[in-house]
Amino acid sequence: MADSGIRRGSVLRWIMAGILATVAGLGIVLLAEITGSRPPFDPDVVPGTQVVWVTAPAGADRGTLELWQRNRFRRWERTLAVPAWVGSAGISREAREGAAYTPEGTFTLTEGFGRLPGADAKLPYLAVDESMWWVSDTESPLYNQEYRCAEGECPFDTTLSENLGRTDPQYNYALVIDYNRFPVVPNRGSAFFVHVEVGRPTAGCVAVGDDVMRTLLTTLEPSRKPVIGIYAI
Repeated sequence: MADSGIRRGSVLRWIMAGILATVAGLGIVLLAEITGSRPPFDPDVVPGTQVVWVTAPAGADRGTLELWQRNRFRRWERTLAVPAWVGSAGISREAREGAAYTPEGTFTLTEGFGRLPGADAKLPYLAVDESMWWVSDTESPLYNQEYRCAEGECPFDTTLSENLGRTDPQYNYALVIDYNRFPVVPNRGSAFFVHVEVGRPTAGCVAVGDDVMRTLLTTLEPSRKPVIGIYAI
C-alpha cells in the first residue's frame, strides 16, 4: 500500500506539472485566475459586464484607470490598466460646482461625444462643434445638460458653461460620467467626463491618453451596461 501511494503521488506531480506547463503556454489570463486575481469591486453589485475602475491616493491628482470585463466563461478580466489624471483636488464625495474634485462613487456610462468622428463608438456618440455647449450655469433649468445654440443666442450664461467644440484636444473624444444627471441637483456639480489628457490635473474630470479614449469608445457597449467606479484609496 505504501508503494502504491508513492506511485500515485508521482503521477499526480506529473499531472500537475503538465497542467502548469499548459497554463503557462496559454498566457497570463489563466495564470491570473489560478493565482487568485479578483476584480477590485463587488461583481454582485454592478449591473452589467463592463467596469471602468479609477483610483487615486486620497488627495492626489494622479491615479490609475482600469477596464474590467466579464468574459464568456463569466470570469472578470482586467483588459486595460493605464495612468490617469483626476481633479487637482483629488477624488471626493464632496464634488460640487466650482470645486476641483472628481466625484467619488459608481456611475453609469451611457453616451460619448467628440470633436473628432467616432464612427466605431458603440455607445451613442455625438459629434460636436462650436454650437454645442455643456451647461454649468447653476441658475439655468438646463444645468448639467448638453445644448446646441449659437453664442449670443443661448438661454443660459455661456461664461459659466463649456463650449465642447472649442476644447481641443480634451474633447476630441469623451465619455459622459452620469454624475448628478438623473435627476439633476443645482450646484452639485456638472460636466464630468472621461476625456483626452493634456499632461496635467483636471477640474474634476478623468483624463487619459488619446489612444485609451479610442479603446474605451470602441469597447464599451450599451448591452453590457458599463459603469465607472471612481474611488480614493
